[in-house]
Amino acid sequence: MDATQFPVILTYHSISEGRSPLQIAPGLFAEQMQWLHDNVRVAPLAEVVSALADRKSLPQRTVVLTFDDGFSDFYSFAAPELQRLSLPATIFVLTGLCGKRNNWLGQDANWINQHDLMNWQQVEELAQDGFQFGAHSVSHPNLPEISAREADREVAGSKTELQQRTGQSVDFFAYPFGRWNARVRALVQQHYRGGCSTGAGVVRPDADPFALPRVDVHYLRRPTWFRTLFTTRFLTYVAGRRFVRRLRRQPEGVYARVES
Repeated sequence: MDATQFPVILTYHSISEGRSPLQIAPGLFAEQMQWLHDNVRVAPLAEVVSALADRKSLPQRTVVLTFDDGFSDFYSFAAPELQRLSLPATIFVLTGLCGKRNNWLGQDANWINQHDLMNWQQVEELAQDGFQFGAHSVSHPNLPEISAREADREVAGSKTELQQRTGQSVDFFAYPFGRWNARVRALVQQHYRGGCSTGAGVVRPDADPFALPRVDVHYLRRPTWFRTLFTTRFLTYVAGRRFVRRLRRQPEGVYARVES
């Protein structure tokens, strides 16, 4: 199996010092970005989604960078590093929580540290600098558990405000907590070109553009693991993470496994 033929979508959250699974230290982040710059192609999310939608060959040795929640340290630490290396990224923000903190319900306070989220001025500035934004809902709910009306407000409403604020076309959505079902997926499909899940995996030709698998960088903190990208060893490791998710009955982002 040629591991180079499957793009990898990486997920980051906070670029800060700490032991939380959502944190990657700024120094380590800078090392990772330099390695990506020197060894692989870093492409916009739209390139991979377009290839899937058009049933074209996926670009080889391609990494897509995504950042969930819109932490303020993206503005302080990640954005300057990405600009220095000319690396594209998509930032998924919560439109109802800009300028606030990541204190939404459903998190374990024992292992998730609270941090500031970017305010609208920072989001608008980054948009002017060329960064692409995607929606992550209004308030970070568990979408399958709320009413259809509430889900529509979270999915469609976040897109509307984000487009107004940034002047960009907002084409992609990331499911809060990575949770979705057929109803939620259909809603996202009405409003976006693609959606990102948290299903651990690389992007294969049968990947669902509306539940794209990603690899959380928390699993790749050790440089030796990070540098296995596009190797058979990496595919084996990700398959192990995916197996754990199957045991937990979490969606994986392939057409054959879309949940009802």
